[in-house]
Amino acid sequence: MNWITVIGLILLLIGVLIILIAIGFLRSLGSGGKTCFGGVVMLGPIPIIFGDRNLAGALLVVAVLFAMIFVVLALIL
Repeated sequence: MNWITVIGLILLLIGVLIILIAIGFLRSLGSGGKTCFGGVVMLGPIPIIFGDRNLAGALLVVAVLFAMIFVVLALIL
């Protein structure tokens, strides 16, 4: 198996674990508080950020990190 495939599978598993941890954390909070959501969709190196305005700063940081990882991996390969 190629090393880039292994890295991709590891990143996929880490993403699934983060989602499961977030779901568990949100369930533990209960329904008493206000919830907000947001996300980042990467179209190549171009990030599309959606969701609540309160999360915009954090999502922008995540999007920039994803874009930098994409560019570095594109230059390596």
